[in-house]
Amino acid sequence: MSSESDSANKADNSGRRNFLKVGLAGAGVVAAGLGGAIILKRMEGIPHEAFPLSVKETFKPIDQRNQVNIFCGSKKLNDKHPERNKSFNEQLKKENPKGFKPFHFYETRQKFMTGPFRDAPGYGQLDRAVAVAGFSSARQQLGGGSMEAPDSGVSSWQQDMLVKEKYSFDSPADANLRIKSAARVFGALRCGITQQDKRWDYDPMYDASKEKELYWEKDFPFKPKTVIVIMTEMDFHTMATAPSWLMDATVGNAYANAIKIAGQITVFLQQLGYQAVASMNDLGINAPYAAAAGLGEGGRNGQIITPKFGPRVRMSKVYTDLEDVAYDKPRTFGVASFCKNCKRCAVSCPSQAITHDDPTWGPEYSKDPDYIWNASHGILKFHNDAKKCAKFWIDNDGSCGNCIAACPYNKPDFWHHRLVDAQNVIAPGAVHAFMREMDILFGYGEVGNPDKARKFWKMGKEV
Repeated sequence: MSSESDSANKADNSGRRNFLKVGLAGAGVVAAGLGGAIILKRMEGIPHEAFPLSVKETFKPIDQRNQVNIFCGSKKLNDKHPERNKSFNEQLKKENPKGFKPFHFYETRQKFMTGPFRDAPGYGQLDRAVAVAGFSSARQQLGGGSMEAPDSGVSSWQQDMLVKEKYSFDSPADANLRIKSAARVFGALRCGITQQDKRWDYDPMYDASKEKELYWEKDFPFKPKTVIVIMTEMDFHTMATAPSWLMDATVGNAYANAIKIAGQITVFLQQLGYQAVASMNDLGINAPYAAAAGLGEGGRNGQIITPKFGPRVRMSKVYTDLEDVAYDKPRTFGVASFCKNCKRCAVSCPSQAITHDDPTWGPEYSKDPDYIWNASHGILKFHNDAKKCAKFWIDNDGSCGNCIAACPYNKPDFWHHRLVDAQNVIAPGAVHAFMREMDILFGYGEVGNPDKARKFWKMGKEV
């Protein structure tokens, strides 16, 4: 080994030792100032009576026709709105005049995950095979449709398993506990229950496979009162290969588990006499519903950040007319403050779709209405350019996941990671920045490393 390598290793080891010393010292200060019980309580989140993000009264539900994945999958909508492709291409050409290639949301999406294999770790035939297999179960459960398809497969709006006799729970708290117990046995990582909120539901909904609008009052089979949010875990080591095709294997598998559990909870409720419909990425937006159900906070990367698992989760929902149930309170875990000072997802984003700015009331990456047609307005959050994200997926011929793999909240369950979690909820911004740098020093969150793809194919020894 060279002297240069020796020096680098010594520096790394020294940095890690210093991190543990500072961490332990910090833990001692925290313990002395707040007490262990208070720290543990803070780590479980601070409960709130209302939704934890600021939302203006003028905020309107999102028209699902303006959701990027739906628009990408709809020829009708692309033909109706040629100005959207034109404006996007003008922006791409302005940003990269020499490397510009024309892009079309619908036409290019039709070739997604069908391109030639590449001579690079994570992009060969073996990698594509496990990626397609990972998604196969989810697509089968959804009747061959996309993750956004309403009234399809397990997400059918038919109430075929509904019984006439309605079960009476002992109390709203009892109903909450029984539902979560069922979710646990079906394999849910986390489960939260919240009130249906029209702000987070698509209105109207859109079925791109049938090129058809759907409306809550006219088409949906019942008036929903409650939304049950289900989380499933994605594999840490597979996500670490991002943005390789391998990552799609665990994404698809988590989707399959999520919709399976949602379908089982749907049947469970119907057998108790309550109407219910399972939902993947259709009907409504998962992240705000998860935040409202106390499962996590919205992060800079636009995803829900959970304690312990970070953004390494996939979600499904169940809409039901059961209303005599205790709702979980939304909680804050210090995520918003940490995300302000971290920005690792933004730095790691290959398309630079993730903002480096503080939360705003609307998108500030463009003022052109033909460019920001998909954006939400009137909610204080990190506003990202989902169109650039979608373009990288198509260019990559597979998903990305860099913003998940790079996130400091995305960690295995080791004691020093829980120590960092404890400090996150009470530390000032300067300490957040320090923890971000130590995360890098420990070697976590590195993306685009071909060695991680090679390591993936050796993990079968552990089975």
